[in-house]
Amino acid sequence: VLLREVQALTLRRGHRTAARRTAAVPQLQCTGGSAGCSRVPEVVQCYNKGWDGYDVQWQCKADLENAYRFGQIEVSCEGYDYPDDPYILRGSCSLLFRLELTEEGERKVKNSGSFGSSYYQSRKDSPDSGAGAIVIIVLLVLAFGVYKLFLGNQQPQQRFGDSGGFTGPSWQSQQAPPPPGFKPGFT
Repeated sequence: VLLREVQALTLRRGHRTAARRTAAVPQLQCTGGSAGCSRVPEVVQCYNKGWDGYDVQWQCKADLENAYRFGQIEVSCEGYDYPDDPYILRGSCSLLFRLELTEEGERKVKNSGSFGSSYYQSRKDSPDSGAGAIVIIVLLVLAFGVYKLFLGNQQPQQRFGDSGGFTGPSWQSQQAPPPPGFKPGFT
């Protein structure tokens, strides 16, 4: 079938593409997005909106809740004889897509006050997911530094006398006892 003449595609979750030269792939493939991949629709229909001189421009629709929408989409079909063949194998098309939150979906996530499964799914795809580990490591290093600074030096105070050397810990000093009536806590 000439790809430019295909007016519509119907793609189903759980179904695989037809294959002749390559391996079959799932017809619907979610690649992430702010909504994650927990709400992949059962059926997606993509419509040919015209030719840009290089490829068909597709518009894809599905029965999604108002909180979700398609982001980036890419329809991919197997060329009949070679990869860029303008003729494609019937039934070989698949859709790679990102599922994004609409403004309503973002409000629901903010107002829920919790990290729901779709919110968690989208965050684990983000490139800064290692930032949490870095923060924990920095906090551990700071805690160790505070420990060493304040609690790690619990040795008796040492004094240096006029004798030119070490005279021992202050509690063993060779000084005379305080005068009578002087409280020991003030020495």
